[in-house]
Amino acid sequence: MFLLDICDDSAILTNLRIVKIIINAIKVVVPLLLIVSATMTFVKATKDGSNSKAFNELIIKCVAAMAIFFIPTFVFMIADETAGNSKTVMSCFNKATIEGIKAAKVEEAKLKVINAKNLVNEGAYTAAASLVNDLEDSSEKQSMLKELDGVKSEIEEVKRKKAEMESSTGISKSGKYTKAEIIAMSEEQVRAMNNQEFIEFIASAAQIVYSEYGGCLPSITIAQAILESGYGDHFETTSHNVYGLIGYPGDHPKVSKLRKFDNFYEATYYHTQYFYAYSNVYGNFLNNCAAKNALGAATSLSAYAGGSQSYPGTIQTLINQYNLTQYDF
Repeated sequence: MFLLDICDDSAILTNLRIVKIIINAIKVVVPLLLIVSATMTFVKATKDGSNSKAFNELIIKCVAAMAIFFIPTFVFMIADETAGNSKTVMSCFNKATIEGIKAAKVEEAKLKVINAKNLVNEGAYTAAASLVNDLEDSSEKQSMLKELDGVKSEIEEVKRKKAEMESSTGISKSGKYTKAEIIAMSEEQVRAMNNQEFIEFIASAAQIVYSEYGGCLPSITIAQAILESGYGDHFETTSHNVYGLIGYPGDHPKVSKLRKFDNFYEATYYHTQYFYAYSNVYGNFLNNCAAKNALGAATSLSAYAGGSQSYPGTIQTLINQYNLTQYDF
């Protein structure tokens, strides 16, 4: 959902700008040297009385100079025509300017800030802060720094909650958890929950993610967590992955193994992003979610289980059994 086009990558644009400078230098310097060389040869030949041969050489070198000047332009134009879309060689070269690179760095920093807000961990925060601090002073930079201040406060709150939870063996019976509590929750604590406590815990994570990003209805998220993890009992080797997510959505390569997450909030966030990343498969699912039709959305979930025809019905049964639509809003 949060992907940059290849022409918006500041590193690529920086390299292209260097290439563009070199090409422009070659386009000017080499033809100029050819013309100067041919002119000097012609002048010398005129003095020696061999005008014809020198004139031919002058013409050849002038043609070569023109070819060197115009060929790169023609090559890029042909590349654009054959590419058939706006993401072409020429569009990337056109963006490879000082202003274009600055704009790309701003967009990259924005994505890092979004990532830091989603993951709420030191690594993501540090990566985002590094990019933002390297930006030139601007109102956008100041706005992003304020957002990162909020992330830093959340990280401190997570640390506090984690320390608090580590000092206690009990699990909250209220069924309502904050984002910080969800992030701080350990796998051992989740495995110790009974079925209803697990439902309330996942419901909290699902509702927070749904309020932030929309997409998958909380009732679907809860039902899938129940089915995929057995109420939080079996995800020992998958690290917080109660959704049985295989591969990496979005900008990560797809792999045939279960995804590992740092915490249950991150797992829930990527559960929703999974459907966005493969919207070509889950278009009807997302449309039904947008219409608050959980049972209808469930009918489009067979692909999630490798084409299983029984999977959608099982999700519908769980939604009805626990009245999970009460968590949709």
